[in-house]
Amino acid sequence: MKKLSILTASATALLNPVGVWAADTTIQIKKPDVGFANISDFLNAGIRLIFIIALIIALVMLVWGAVEWILSGGNKDAIGNARGRIIHALVGLAILAVAFAIVQLAGGFLGVDLLREFTIPSPQNPTPSLSR
Repeated sequence: MKKLSILTASATALLNPVGVWAADTTIQIKKPDVGFANISDFLNAGIRLIFIIALIIALVMLVWGAVEWILSGGNKDAIGNARGRIIHALVGLAILAVAFAIVQLAGGFLGVDLLREFTIPSPQNPTPSLSR
């Protein structure tokens, strides 16, 4: 009896799709109006975002070191700590500049403009557009 129920269930499962005659349809996927049209635009935006975030962090650390130096009150340890923070921020800015140059150079060799159309939003132009 158990074998018969397994055989019946298997036959039903195998023969069930035979009776389905669905209409052929073509799915149309519309390209989104906003966002990234291709992987190149996505990578360009990602690289630009990384550079902007790194620049902001380096500048904040530079200002933090300057404020720490001003508020040190002549304490040698605090001045040394502030000097170290400022030096690290300047080294970070130098590394960022070299990385930017390498990205531009690699893009020139590959024939790709990796950091194209960098636009800072303004009140008149609140949403920067990506060139496609």
